[in-house]
Amino acid sequence: MNHNRCTVTVRPRFAFATVNVRSGPGTHYARSGMIAVGTADLPVLDVQPDDLGRQSPHGRVHQWFWLEIAADGSGWMRDDLLELHGDCSALGYGVVLTPTRASALIRRAPVLPELPPLDDSERIRKAAFNITAGFEGRGYASYQNFDAGVVSYGRFQFTLASGALFSVIDHYLRGASGAVADQLQGYRERILDRDMSLRHDRHLRDLLLQAAGDPAMRAAQDSVAAEHYWQRAVDLSVTPRQLRRPLSYALIFDMAINHGRLHDLINRAEEALNIPLKAPPALHNVTEERLMQRTAQVRRDRMYAFAGADPALQGLKPRVDFWLRLIDAGDWDLQGDVDGFVLLKPGRRVQVRNP
Repeated sequence: MNHNRCTVTVRPRFAFATVNVRSGPGTHYARSGMIAVGTADLPVLDVQPDDLGRQSPHGRVHQWFWLEIAADGSGWMRDDLLELHGDCSALGYGVVLTPTRASALIRRAPVLPELPPLDDSERIRKAAFNITAGFEGRGYASYQNFDAGVVSYGRFQFTLASGALFSVIDHYLRGASGAVADQLQGYRERILDRDMSLRHDRHLRDLLLQAAGDPAMRAAQDSVAAEHYWQRAVDLSVTPRQLRRPLSYALIFDMAINHGRLHDLINRAEEALNIPLKAPPALHNVTEERLMQRTAQVRRDRMYAFAGADPALQGLKPRVDFWLRLIDAGDWDLQGDVDGFVLLKPGRRVQVRNP
């Protein structure tokens, strides 16, 4: 028996050959299947009290177990039909060394893994910025106008079409002075309006390239990336899932920049691993590392499909391959090689240990 995993055996009190599996935590939910008595080692994905508050003869509210059932996907079963064993601390049952009927156990507050302090958060953010900027462009002066973004500018390719370019220009103009800033001020409203004709405006291009050398513009680009992408990615994707590994932070930031903050890549990975959306993976017997690995695989498969459909999109592959290589190498703390660098692609490496 593996005490490191919380599992159940189907063992009702009465002599049934099979018992019902439900689609939700209560007998009022539709039957989704049946399972043979004696079926063992079913992983527990979650535990919820009976939706209608129905109680056992002992006056306790029944608990329903969401189980991974290999042949049928997943389903819910009531506590009096199951024997529980393994480390079920994250579900409120502690470590159950001897198989015990779940309804006989008192469920307490789940014991979550202690999270180590993220004491080098600034290093992690700078390392993540270096990685993503290495894929996005050629630095603060990077400029292009040939895709759906209309105008893409800066180390993270802030686009006119998304409104991100306006955020950068607005931030810059609030702190800059001089001829370049004065002339960019004349473009402010057109950038705010996402004026498509700016795609071919060479004067705007020249002003942006000149401004890139201004420390105020560099600060503006980094501030917008930190506020609009880094912090929002942390709030939307990292914090709800209680993720702690530096690599997780960096991967999630890279996806937010590359695919937008509201992409569905982590959600697709959670579905594949039978984790409720945005739930801490540790509560469902899945490690953070496994969730991030599956997320990177989902992303790779999607980008490879795009590249397979259009030869012009082959450039999508190196970026997704990089993250899987980093995961396979186990560099979860973003320490890089002996000199602190990671290789993004041939000829391009960036510093992550001392960014």
